[in-house]
Amino acid sequence: MLSPSTKPLCPCCFKAFSSSILEESNAATVTIERSPLFDFSSVCGTCAPSDVERALAEKAKTDPTVPPIIWLLTPLEIQETAARVLEETTKNLDEIAAVNLSEVTFENTVFKLMTPPNYKTNPQVAACKFLQHCSTDSEICEAASKAGSEFAKSRVLGRMRKDVYERLKAYSLTDECKNLDSYNQHFVKSALQDFERAGLALSEEDGNRLQQLLEQDTAVCDEYKKNLGNDDTKLFFTEDQLKGCSRDFIQDRLGKDEKGKCTITLKYPDIIPIGQTCEIAETRRAVAEAREGPNAYKNNLELVVQGITLRKKFATLLGFQSWAEFICTKRMSGSYQTVDKFLTNLQTKLEESGKKDHETLLKLKEDHCKNLGVDFDGILNAWDTGFYGDRLLVTKYGVDAEKIKEYFPLDHVVETTLDIYQELLSLIFEELPKGTYWTWHKEARCFQVKDKESGSPIGYFYLDLHPRQGKYGHAAIFHLVKRTASHGAVDCMLCNLPASTPDKPSLLRHQNVVTFFHEFGHIMHAICTEGIGNSTRLAKCPRDFVEAPSQMLENWVWQKQVLERLAKHYQTNESLPDKTLESMIRAKHVNVAFSSLRQIYLSRLDLEIHGPNPPTTVEEIQALVDRLRPSISLVENPPGWATLRTFAHLMNQYSASYYGYMWAEVLSADMFATRFEKEGVMNPKVGMDYRKMILAPGGTHNLNDHLTKFLGRSTNNEAFLKSRGIL
Repeated sequence: MLSPSTKPLCPCCFKAFSSSILEESNAATVTIERSPLFDFSSVCGTCAPSDVERALAEKAKTDPTVPPIIWLLTPLEIQETAARVLEETTKNLDEIAAVNLSEVTFENTVFKLMTPPNYKTNPQVAACKFLQHCSTDSEICEAASKAGSEFAKSRVLGRMRKDVYERLKAYSLTDECKNLDSYNQHFVKSALQDFERAGLALSEEDGNRLQQLLEQDTAVCDEYKKNLGNDDTKLFFTEDQLKGCSRDFIQDRLGKDEKGKCTITLKYPDIIPIGQTCEIAETRRAVAEAREGPNAYKNNLELVVQGITLRKKFATLLGFQSWAEFICTKRMSGSYQTVDKFLTNLQTKLEESGKKDHETLLKLKEDHCKNLGVDFDGILNAWDTGFYGDRLLVTKYGVDAEKIKEYFPLDHVVETTLDIYQELLSLIFEELPKGTYWTWHKEARCFQVKDKESGSPIGYFYLDLHPRQGKYGHAAIFHLVKRTASHGAVDCMLCNLPASTPDKPSLLRHQNVVTFFHEFGHIMHAICTEGIGNSTRLAKCPRDFVEAPSQMLENWVWQKQVLERLAKHYQTNESLPDKTLESMIRAKHVNVAFSSLRQIYLSRLDLEIHGPNPPTTVEEIQALVDRLRPSISLVENPPGWATLRTFAHLMNQYSASYYGYMWAEVLSADMFATRFEKEGVMNPKVGMDYRKMILAPGGTHNLNDHLTKFLGRSTNNEAFLKSRGIL
């Protein structure tokens, strides 16, 4: 159980906390036993470090100016709190089940399902499970991961409660339900669908089997994610083997583990610069093989086979031909056949332009090999595409990513991005003072979000931007807490952007800027969603729409008036030169057909492994990858390689949904071109329309209706096709 602080904390100790966790002060005056999570190096001795940390972790109990999460500091606390949440969840469902069928009401049935204890509407769910993605303490990570798995199992069990389903069904037939507002009626309908898709129409035997399948799939996905998050692969290269990489990149990694060699991990700040700028093909190949080759990420390919086999069995029990069909019936697309047709049509329209892009890159490789004095193999290999795509921008368009990043120091990009979002959506972000809130690492920052007009608080977000061992390895938004009547939403961005050094600030490639802007758009979507409801129904959009708002916002970092604000040279403070800016904008859609074909390949791979006849062995998976990759992306798959070893999307909520990125791009292009491009990218009225008509509704009602209201007409793909050079 939690151990509350027993005495007030002195200002000195609060200051020491701030210094230690956020500024790493070394001016120690008294040595005291260290906290298990933080290094308290300077305190006056009045308060123990554990008291300081405890007070901040529990601050939400009495202080509404911090996120409403009472953080847990030990594995035991996580274990005990998770057990209590699970107990309360069962009790909540039992109370519903105890209601007489003739006495069901909104309060005793529906409301209890809107904010159940084991969903993100309960802040303690985040306290129990989130730290698996970011804590530096392996025992905390393990306990949090286990809690997350237990919550997932309990949600499965909850959807299998026939007695609860019967009460909700009975309520749906009452006059009270028929007189609910449309928002609450939507919840009732969605909740009933959840129960029915969980197999409550099945026999008891099949229902139990369904539950087992879901639990097994959860365990498989957890192991897959651990293999990614805990990977500690290191590759070593000499400076000559990294020819083409920037001097700063090399110096930051030289001699860390082996004298005279650079240490390269499989984190993005390492692999992206090598893939795009290293002139030595063998180095690029070795790094790419470490991520996709036969020895990458332990048994992840076997786990993919296990996962898709379990999902196929699940779908079959429910009467669906495939997991993809089961998933698509709950998406905007509506069916597997619709997605299949969407991808096929798009591939057909892009193939001709994609082949031209491929030929351009291959010719560039031929010329480059000739200049280097090395043999040209006549093939655009998997480890060549990023390098020659980057080289094309430099040689033909004068877009030098390494030079351009000097204009995008991380701190300036972050602060300016926050300014732009505040202006666009009529919001106010107030950063919480250092040392006044608990956090899992000194680099994490916390902000409160308020509505600009009313000044009312509507949520919080954390930013944790740099890579470290054990941290989630990609860029993603974690929805920690969903909105309820008593508190706003809380979100966190975990990224792996390069960190500053004592000699030089962190500098971002423009693509990193795009990623940051995109991911922050997800935070805004979550925080600006209005109304209450748990994470699987009201507050969550269909997976094939959820990317659209953020993809639309990527357009801002290609607009001259926005780039003039975002770009500032780290030494001179000069803006990006007009010539460079114009070259970047002109080159925005270079290779877009070729890169889009890669996205279609990944989407098709996702649908195939979750289709009516999924692969059942690693060998069949490999054969599928070997067939699809060259036929769609135009790039041969190296022997034994499989992107599925690191394709985390397909082992979480994006299974059978990766097509949603392309689907959402069509919608995002339409929203941007129709409203913002015509009426002004920083037009506050359009921004507020977007916030209220697109973000605020969340996943309620028909999303096409929301889009039609915002656009003034039905959606179409004209803007998307124009952006791809097809029209």
